[in-house]
Amino acid sequence: MNNLYGADLASVYDEVYQGFIDYKVEYEFYKAICKDYNSSIILEIACGTGNLAKLFSDDFFSYIGLDLSESMLSIAKIKYASCNFVQGDMRNLKFMDQFDSVLITGRSLSYLVNNTDLEDTFKSVHTALQSNGLFVFDCINAELFMPYILRNKEVSHASVCNGKVFERDSTWIKNRSDFYHLIDWKAEYFEVEGTTRISLGKDSSIFRAFTKKETSYYLNRTGFKILEVKNRNTYAFDTNVFICKKLG
Repeated sequence: MNNLYGADLASVYDEVYQGFIDYKVEYEFYKAICKDYNSSIILEIACGTGNLAKLFSDDFFSYIGLDLSESMLSIAKIKYASCNFVQGDMRNLKFMDQFDSVLITGRSLSYLVNNTDLEDTFKSVHTALQSNGLFVFDCINAELFMPYILRNKEVSHASVCNGKVFERDSTWIKNRSDFYHLIDWKAEYFEVEGTTRISLGKDSSIFRAFTKKETSYYLNRTGFKILEVKNRNTYAFDTNVFICKKLG
């Protein structure tokens, strides 16, 4: 997990990313999928500061938002006190009851940087789901993103939220790993006032992009049937959205 989700930068994430991501559009995308498959009991993994939580809670019978970061959840619980949030690790879910749908949102699969973590996560989700339950997640499309970073090693993104202007300067290069599509990423966040940029903090992490082939392999290996793969663009990444069903 990178610094952005810790105590120092969690509040920066909460504000800046509301300008990067239209959470109402994001929610409607996932809502449509869940409604198509008659979902009612939803677990959202990597819920962050809860920007989708209230919408899910209002529209579905049951919702739990799970995140690894206590700092992110602290903000979520203040913003949406009526929603149900728990701290936990997607690689080792511990619930007494099962869900009919599990979502991993925000390209959060990217932080599973080895195949053991990926397989453990898929197994954990499989256990958490009811028979024939729905599993939906998005991941960075390696076929498109890896060539992109070879051409664009530095990039800036702008965000406007609550009348404030923010900028994020990023540097990313291909990690030297021979086995995975890993990216070394560094970023600095700024609030912009006129011609002045005020630094809000720096962040660095290693994250992963996935090919359809490798993702499909581990889904099949852990007991999932792929129903559909959607290509979807976001503010910074080309992604694949996998819509799957638990077998058995």
